[in-house]
Amino acid sequence: MKIISALIGALLLFQLQKYLYQRFWNKNLSVTISLSDEQAVEGEELILSETVINKKLLPLPILKVKFMTSKYLSFLDTDNSEITDKYYRNDMLSVLMYQKITRSLSFVCTHRGYFTISKIDVVFCDMFLTFEIVASYDMNINLYVYPKPVEYDKFQAPFQKMLGCVLTKRYMNEDPFEFRSIREYQSYDNLKAVNWKASAKTGSLKVTVNDYTDSQQIKILLNLESETNLKQEDVLEESIRIAATFASAFIEQGIPTSIYTNARDIITKEVLHIPAGSGSHHVKTLYETLSRIDTTQAMPGFVPTLKEELLNASNNDYMIVISSYQKNDLQLLLSSLVHSKTEFSWIIPLNKEINLTANEELMPYVVPWEL
Repeated sequence: MKIISALIGALLLFQLQKYLYQRFWNKNLSVTISLSDEQAVEGEELILSETVINKKLLPLPILKVKFMTSKYLSFLDTDNSEITDKYYRNDMLSVLMYQKITRSLSFVCTHRGYFTISKIDVVFCDMFLTFEIVASYDMNINLYVYPKPVEYDKFQAPFQKMLGCVLTKRYMNEDPFEFRSIREYQSYDNLKAVNWKASAKTGSLKVTVNDYTDSQQIKILLNLESETNLKQEDVLEESIRIAATFASAFIEQGIPTSIYTNARDIITKEVLHIPAGSGSHHVKTLYETLSRIDTTQAMPGFVPTLKEELLNASNNDYMIVISSYQKNDLQLLLSSLVHSKTEFSWIIPLNKEINLTANEELMPYVVPWEL
């Protein structure tokens, strides 16, 4: 009789817990994911936090939290995870009544890009492991991973040369009656620009920066079209880093900078274009846009893009072409810039498979960039 009573009691207990859990398991249950920052740079480490809050008397003996994100976010804790074309995470928790649990997962941003977590799945198992219930929660987690700056030693010499060309043209168009700011003296500044009164007050050489009678900007033309059918991932990513580094450096000098490319946006699927601008907000826009470049999408040819921008260019614009593509159609177009006396530089990223093939006429404008 006692055995029968025990069995009946166990059955009633099982049915009761089944009813309670099926009806109330996710009542007053909160499951969220957050990142320590919404922007990062390639190689930077961030923290992803999983937070589970159970605000009820009913404990949750087994709760699984699952989410999926990019494989380019390299989590340091590899337990409860699987990496294929994506990164899949499956954490199992036991949450008591009125308990809050937070797990912090460190990860490294190994690749430039725009990454999202759009939902998390929560799987509940009852205490007897007889059934599972799944619920999905919409998330809106977005992470911009900016291209990292290029090596300083590679960057400094060509940048100073380009900046010298730009400042020479700017000096010719300076309006001495339009004051803009005072900044530190640089080696390329003319001594006539030194503000001796400001220099005496600060104890270091200062120069007066005037505005200009004519508008002038840097146009960066970024080509991510491959010369062969084999896509060179390292070259494409270095090209994007070069564009980002040069653009931000010119903007820091107060020179409006735009970027034109034949690559597409991972969100809109449209060809990207960043209009000319300056200031810290423009730098942020520029880095976010470059982060969203999707090199896996088909892209239009670069030469038609370049031709269109040349038609709209001002005589005061300085052109920076970034392209490992060196076929004859591009070289002919760049030769026409030489003949029209348009100021430009051609940065050619090179690796072991890509050799420099620019013709002799273009070599004075070429900046070889060894990876």
